[in-house]
Amino acid sequence: MPEYRQDPLTRRMVIVSEERADRPHQFDITDRPFREICPFCEGNESQTPGETAAFRDADSEPNSPGWTVRVVPNKFPAVVPSDVPQVLHDYSFSRTYGRADGMGLHEVIIDTPRHVLSIADLTPSEVSAMLTMYRLRLQTLRTDPRWKFVQIFKNVGAAAGASLPHSHSQLIAMPFVPPSLMSMLMSGDKYVRDFERCLWCERLAIERQSGERIIEETEHFIALCPFVSRFAGEIEIYPKNHESGFDQVEPALLDELAAIFHRTIVRLEKAVFWMKDPLAYNVILNVAPFRSCRHKIEDDFLPSFHWHFSILPSLARAAGFEWGTGLHINPISSEKAAKHLREAI
Repeated sequence: MPEYRQDPLTRRMVIVSEERADRPHQFDITDRPFREICPFCEGNESQTPGETAAFRDADSEPNSPGWTVRVVPNKFPAVVPSDVPQVLHDYSFSRTYGRADGMGLHEVIIDTPRHVLSIADLTPSEVSAMLTMYRLRLQTLRTDPRWKFVQIFKNVGAAAGASLPHSHSQLIAMPFVPPSLMSMLMSGDKYVRDFERCLWCERLAIERQSGERIIEETEHFIALCPFVSRFAGEIEIYPKNHESGFDQVEPALLDELAAIFHRTIVRLEKAVFWMKDPLAYNVILNVAPFRSCRHKIEDDFLPSFHWHFSILPSLARAAGFEWGTGLHINPISSEKAAKHLREAI
C-alpha cells in the first residue's frame, strides 16, 4: 500500500510508493523498435489495464484499435483506490510523523495512438482531443465524493521524469488538498476579501498592458512567461475570463486553446535550438480543488483561483541552494525569455 507522509513542521509532503520502481524505462532500449514494445501504441492495447474511457470509432470495441485518446489505470500507481468514502471528515495524518494510507486514483491518458514524444509532434486536432479528455475526466471525478483534488500533468522526455517515449498524460486524484495549493488558495482568498478582485485577473490585466512578458494572445487565451519564473523559459497559459476549474471551459473554445498550446510548445522547442536531444519538459494543469471537508471550496475559494497550464522546461538541474532554500536561481529573465519565444516562429 502506498503511503502519504508529511512533516508536521514544514508541511512538506511526499508519497512513498515502492511499486513505482518497477516501471519500464524505454528511453534506454535500443535493440527493438519502440513501436514493437510500446504499450501505448495502437494495436498493443492488451499490454495495458482495461480502459476507463476512450474516444474511439463507433464500430470499434473497447481495448482494441480504433481510438484517438485512451484512459487506462496506471499499471504502476503512485496511489491506489479505496472504497471508503472520505467526505464526512478530513483525511487524517498521524500526529508526530504525518502518515496516512496512500489512497487515491492514478490514471494514464494516452494522448494519441501514434508513437510520438512531444506535444509539438501532435496535430492541433490531437491536442484538442487530449484537452477534451482532460475536461471529461475532471467532470467525471468531480462527482466522486472520495476526491477533493485532481492533478493532471505531462512528463515529456527522460530528463523530465517520463519513462515511456510515447506522448501521454497522467492524472492523480487525492482525498485531500495539498498544503501548497491550500496556501495559494488562502492567499488568493485574502486578496479578494481585501481588494474585492481576483489577484490572477489583476495580474493578467497588468501583463496585457505591459506586453513584455507575453508570448501570444488569442481571443480567449494568453501565453506568457510569469514574472516570478523558476526556470528559464517557464511558460503559463491562462484563459482571459475568470474560471477556476478546467472543466468549466466551453467545449467550443478547446480548439482555440489547443492551437495556442501547440504553438507555444513549438516555440519553446525552436527557442532551444542548440540542444542536441529533444527538449524535455513538464506540463502541469493547475485547477481549484473540488471540495474540502471544513468548507465548500466551490463557495469560498473559486472566486480567488484562476486555472492555468504551467510549462516547465528541463534546461537545468536544481542544486544545493535550491534544495536547501526552495529558491530557484534562473539565469534568464522572464522578459528576455518571452522575447526569444515570440521570435521563435
